[in-house]
Amino acid sequence: MAIQNATDVVLSITTADGKEAIAHATSASISINMDLRDSTTKSSAGWQENLGGLKSWELSGDAFVDISSPTGADIESLYTVFEARNAIECDFGLSGMLYRGNALITSISIDAGVEENATFSISLTGTSTLTQNP
Repeated sequence: MAIQNATDVVLSITTADGKEAIAHATSASISINMDLRDSTTKSSAGWQENLGGLKSWELSGDAFVDISSPTGADIESLYTVFEARNAIECDFGLSGMLYRGNALITSISIDAGVEENATFSISLTGTSTLTQNP
């Protein structure tokens, strides 16, 4: 069995310089969901029945804040994308296990505790098809 080392799984976005991993990331996650449509009838014998509905996906990640970072995937660049309300192409995973799609940044939060590393969290919501291993 080849268990994947999570350190190798990254959240990347397309910038002017190409595909870049979120700078100084400490975590990344993906959530893929499907809404259900109730299809229960009187013939369902008291059991709920469902059909598949809309699919959706979300990405999130955490990273250290580096105000001098030269990358296009740092907190300042991500905020610029957020302000413009533009969808960006995102990748989650690594070679052989890659998910790709366009998403909107839905939230950015920054945490800066006393004598701690400043960190930020980002959430993105898919706005189109999510493809696997493109």
